[in-house]
Amino acid sequence: MKKMLALLSLALLANAAHADWTRADFTSDKVTVYFDRDSLKTAGVGVVQMWHLYDFASAQDYSGKPYLSFKGQDEYDCERGLRRDMMALYHKDGMGNSQMVQAVYKPGPWTRPEPGSEQAALLQIACGK
Repeated sequence: MKKMLALLSLALLANAAHADWTRADFTSDKVTVYFDRDSLKTAGVGVVQMWHLYDFASAQDYSGKPYLSFKGQDEYDCERGLRRDMMALYHKDGMGNSQMVQAVYKPGPWTRPEPGSEQAALLQIACGK
């Protein structure tokens, strides 16, 4: 089982590592948000998946492990205006260009992004609105 997870992790990292990051239209002095339009794929009727990257201005903490960026894959229900986390890869340095300090591979619950949030901006990008 551990070997299978390791292989899955390597495959996912290879996809995210070669991303063509585009800056999202979201303003914050704490984080810059990027997305990879080439990663956009259909995941069901009215549902798409897309990779994104959060690049923080200062170190964040995940269970005692500092990180400056994370790459994530989210699912977006374009018909209902909902999103959920699929996986997240936390990195020590900015732009996801360093050692991974934590990986989370658990789909989260469907939620409606707050208007004006980075998640709302990514939903609009993923759904082409």
